[in-house]
Amino acid sequence: MAVLDRSDAISLGLPFMDRARAHFARLMARVDEAGSAALPAAWRDLLACAAEHFACEDIWMRASGFASRKDHAAQHRVVLEVMREGAVHAAEGRLTQVREMARQLKDWYETHVRTMDAPLARHLRNPRSDEPRARRQEVAGRRGP
Repeated sequence: MAVLDRSDAISLGLPFMDRARAHFARLMARVDEAGSAALPAAWRDLLACAAEHFACEDIWMRASGFASRKDHAAQHRVVLEVMREGAVHAAEGRLTQVREMARQLKDWYETHVRTMDAPLARHLRNPRSDEPRARRQEVAGRRGP
């Protein structure tokens, strides 16, 4: 899992989203490469990144009137809850479970980028969405990682 294979190759056409995805991919690689002593901290860093990135996406979706916001945000909530469980496993030394969670997270994320993030990016690039483009860009620039 050194890199996020398919999702890492997809550009969403919005630099702030692409930067966030690249950062997430780097942290996923750190989790994958971490030895036992470093894994708990690497997982916590990935969790913090995911929480921040998902919060930004939720703001962008609300601000722009994205129609699939509820489904997209629900996936974020579920994944963050599982990742928090992973942090507990890591703190308690159950590293095999954390490594399996990381493998499953990678698979989920690749699908999420294609099926949820790509439509959001198209929506944010669309000048006809509910909010004026300048406002969407302002919100994205202010809250983007």
